[in-house]
Amino acid sequence: MLENLTKALQPRKYSCAVRTFYESLSEADREIFMSVLCDMSVSNKGLEKALKEQAGVTLADTTLARHRQGHCSCSRI
Repeated sequence: MLENLTKALQPRKYSCAVRTFYESLSEADREIFMSVLCDMSVSNKGLEKALKEQAGVTLADTTLARHRQGHCSCSRI
């Protein structure tokens, strides 16, 4: 019954939505996005709203929080 349990517990090797979005940007936009992402005075909810308004991109505040804290799949790649 549990033959595949250890395989199921292996960390994923896929990047999170934040990294996927980052990699889709031009070099100039990457710099802007990274500076805002690293600026902890910008709230996750505020960044979520700004991305939706400016780029039409939906990145949930919880996704941004996990990425900022290093709890997303990017840290395991």
